[in-house]
Amino acid sequence: MAKHINTAVSVLIPSANIDTHIGSVFNHVFKVMFQTEQTEIVNGRFIEWDFKDCRFLHPFYLAALSVLKTRYGETIRCTNLQSAIRSYFEIVFFDTPLVIDAINNKDSLWDKYEDKTYLPICVFNPKDKSSIRAQELIQEAVKRQIGHNNPVHRILSFLLGELIDNITDHSHSENGYLFCQRIPNENMLYVFICDTGHSIYASYAADDRYVKMLDMEESSALKLALSGKLTKNRPENENRGYGISKSREIIINGLGGEFFILSGGAFFRHDINGETLVDLPESIRWDGTVVLLKLPTIIPKGFNIYNHIG
Repeated sequence: MAKHINTAVSVLIPSANIDTHIGSVFNHVFKVMFQTEQTEIVNGRFIEWDFKDCRFLHPFYLAALSVLKTRYGETIRCTNLQSAIRSYFEIVFFDTPLVIDAINNKDSLWDKYEDKTYLPICVFNPKDKSSIRAQELIQEAVKRQIGHNNPVHRILSFLLGELIDNITDHSHSENGYLFCQRIPNENMLYVFICDTGHSIYASYAADDRYVKMLDMEESSALKLALSGKLTKNRPENENRGYGISKSREIIINGLGGEFFILSGGAFFRHDINGETLVDLPESIRWDGTVVLLKLPTIIPKGFNIYNHIG
């Protein structure tokens, strides 16, 4: 009798349908990362991501898992998907993010999302003009979600442009990722922006002006970024430090939204509960930077963007 060979090992994907504090879904993401990366792949085996307990995935959780799956490549297979989850994965391009190509994409490709509450998970090359196209697409997505006549889309377009520019200018990444979704019955837009390149710490460590300001903890680089320290001498453009500091100012103090950034081995959260800056255990890190935004689609009375960018 032939001996049965188990060709897969399983990692249970925890359910996460809410993000209690912005970025809290990464507690689950880190667990999946750790278990996946601790699994040895030999003799053609692959890893099953078992979704048997998942009925719904929060947009931030969904996008992070998609980026990880893309990074891990063909070693990952998703199993036990509920029919609703399977359909969700298909429409948002979970398995293979939609490529933003500044030259070859036809505008008609995006027509199907005109009346949707989401822009699919997209990947772009930060080193070419597809990064500009990425900004255009997410700005259009914002307009669709909140209405073309709603002036908040101009503010959000500014913020998103700044943060995508950070990927283009600093990450040295081959890929940048975008995803946004509005959950029905909420006046909020959830935005996921990510790269898998250099961390913010690495960007500052490469600048002689800031080497002495850093310590061994990666949170020291986030402190520099959040205080608006520059990492390049190009006065005509904002840089990662400016983009993060001013964007956070507008989102939190201006719009009443929420902000989260994870880079390398540290993360920062700012929401209604205040600010949290944390260094992760050495066994856990995100190669690159993730920015999560929870943005209101209604401008607070009396808001003036110029009070926050001067």
